[in-house]
Amino acid sequence: MAGDVEFGLYLLADDPSLTFVAFVGLVLLTVIAARFGAYAYLNMRATGVDAQRVLWEYLLYVGLVAALYGVVGVLEIVSSVRTPYRTGLMLAVVLLLALAVREVYFNAALSTTGADRVFPGRRLVEVAFVAVVAAVVFGVAVFGLRRPLLALQGVGALAFAGYGFWFGRKQTAAAMVQGTMIDSLLRHLLPVLAFATLVPAVDLATVAGLDRVVVVHVQVVFVIMTATALMTATIKLRQNLAGL
Repeated sequence: MAGDVEFGLYLLADDPSLTFVAFVGLVLLTVIAARFGAYAYLNMRATGVDAQRVLWEYLLYVGLVAALYGVVGVLEIVSSVRTPYRTGLMLAVVLLLALAVREVYFNAALSTTGADRVFPGRRLVEVAFVAVVAAVVFGVAVFGLRRPLLALQGVGALAFAGYGFWFGRKQTAAAMVQGTMIDSLLRHLLPVLAFATLVPAVDLATVAGLDRVVVVHVQVVFVIMTATALMTATIKLRQNLAGL
């Protein structure tokens, strides 16, 4: 309840240094993700290509969910609010990024070959992936950080990333789209996908028996790297908006 929330400094793993670094990283991620989402929205409004609308929507949601991840992380440090499902939010970011990379490939295919956007099993894959995210978020919220849920989260993150990188590889292998705006956007999204994937995936080390405190230290590093990669992607979105 809101009336029960207390504000103060709540250390991560009883480590002041880790808490400080995590706070800076989460604030950085929140600000950058919010700007990323804003530029994705502005690009969606400015573009005249209807086929790209889904892509911009995915990128908008990436910014919003990543910013939410940062906000709840900051709240856990400065208040008694506890959100055990927070890493599930990053899992959702990974899924949205993978789907965005897939949309980049679809748009490139449409612009070069007129290929049909309906791929066999596309909706089934989406439903399965969303079910994994829902199971992790609600499962952790109800049962806590249980090892089966952490395993599902880690494996799910790797599966989402593999799905996205498969489409990314297919596009980068197509010589006809090298150097285009859509190809340049892809090259900025793939590092974000890689680092964001490692945030929930590193929880597999917890399942393997590694000290949870060590895992949290590593996750903080990957959160900062995700924010850094997202910053360069934001610059690309801003440049694209200026060129429209």
